[in-house]
Amino acid sequence: MAVFGPQAVRRHSLVEQARSAQDVARPSIVPAAAPPTALGINLFGLQTFNRQQVFSNMILQSEWFSSRGDGWTPMPSQQLDAAGWVRSLEPGQTAPRPLVLPAAPFRMMAVRCTFAGRGGLEAGGVARVLGASAGAVDLELRPTGAEGEGAWVELISTDPADPLRELDCRKAGAPRSQRFDPEFLAFLSGFKVVRFLDWQRTNDNAPASWATRSLPGSGSQVGVAGASVEDMVALANAAGADPWFLMPYDADADYLRGFAALVHARLDPGRKVYVELGNEVWNDIFDASGQAEREGLALGLGGGDPMRARMERYSQRMVAAMRIWTAIYADRPQALIRVCASQHANPELARMVLNYGHADRWVDALATAPYLWLELDGYRKRDLDRIFTQMPGSMERTLAMAEANRAVAARHGLRYIAYEGGQHLVTTDLDLARAVQRDPRMGEVYLRYLEGWRRRFGGTLVLYAATAPIGEYGSWGLREYAGQPAAETPKLSAVRRFQAEAP
Repeated sequence: MAVFGPQAVRRHSLVEQARSAQDVARPSIVPAAAPPTALGINLFGLQTFNRQQVFSNMILQSEWFSSRGDGWTPMPSQQLDAAGWVRSLEPGQTAPRPLVLPAAPFRMMAVRCTFAGRGGLEAGGVARVLGASAGAVDLELRPTGAEGEGAWVELISTDPADPLRELDCRKAGAPRSQRFDPEFLAFLSGFKVVRFLDWQRTNDNAPASWATRSLPGSGSQVGVAGASVEDMVALANAAGADPWFLMPYDADADYLRGFAALVHARLDPGRKVYVELGNEVWNDIFDASGQAEREGLALGLGGGDPMRARMERYSQRMVAAMRIWTAIYADRPQALIRVCASQHANPELARMVLNYGHADRWVDALATAPYLWLELDGYRKRDLDRIFTQMPGSMERTLAMAEANRAVAARHGLRYIAYEGGQHLVTTDLDLARAVQRDPRMGEVYLRYLEGWRRRFGGTLVLYAATAPIGEYGSWGLREYAGQPAAETPKLSAVRRFQAEAP
């Protein structure tokens, strides 16, 4: 399926899966009865090129660009108001804004755009203007099937005294009260947990301020501050799933209290909430990792060992965040699941975090990412049989690592869960990537993997990830685009079968 815009980037350190078998602790004894499996899903980024319409308002998953007829560049921030609407245009300048394409099968569709203020809108790509009236423009989306097709509206004029704002473009007839696209909510059905890593843009490690956070009324939900907390809570309520939030590594006490209090007030009281600090602070590829290491060494942590200093600093900041959440949830502590995350292939890192101070008193669960990994360098499309022959061995290795991590959790009186999981087959050979991901045997791999988790561990397993195209940085989506036929989605089909057969 064609996608609009650059491919999404999702990178995992391969170090954790390349460790030799002797580095893995001997498996612990399997419990007599594993708890029921709570299968969750990580949501991929909201950007339009991931081909998943989340919001009924089709512009909320993009931002304004600037154009002078020779390409698009980011809209200068000084031309935007606090909510992200264009305040004024310069002579010869227009402001394009992509629309997210609806789920397949994508056929001709009527879209109505409404707005406050005064200005002029045109359209491009597969969108064209049918008519306009005061405060409204009617569009038609007509797909072509061309590679990279997309749709956009284009602000060609706006009144600086009364700028065009509060733009809302949705399928004709969709009520304004409908926040989320029905197809997206239907996709989430059956998942018990929803993790918001990429919605929150956690890996960017951007400064976090409660005063400048995104709001539901913000002009975009894909800015540097990520999606609004209100929207994430509303989605969890609408989907009947427990949310998993990631507190920014740099979040101050004001941000943490505001976030926790809002969730406490708005989340269905029958739901649980998972809370984690940062994402993979152990992982060198993320900025927060280097920051934690520098801070730890500056504070004299770790006895001079950089990795131990990093993990002990993570432990300090994790405990500080969890103290605040614990206080906010003092009236219903059973609804709060405080998560310590660590590297799957190196249980010693979890020991560093949990043994530092009294960190284990402030968390409820140890989480790792039990991915199925193979090194695909040198493989080609003709080697599919060899690849799938090796998958059972990869599965056993990663589940043995999971048992080692579960043993660490048990020694601290914690439950063991998975913050991410699934296949981790990364190659820049896109022909190979497509062949592997679309092969029916991938569905069989997922069924064995899910059944192995259910039988040996149970509890929370949050797959990575929902919907995203195949790319050189990975093929993470259970499906490549919204509405993709089941015959082309062996991973998602296996998940649906597992969900249907779960006791």
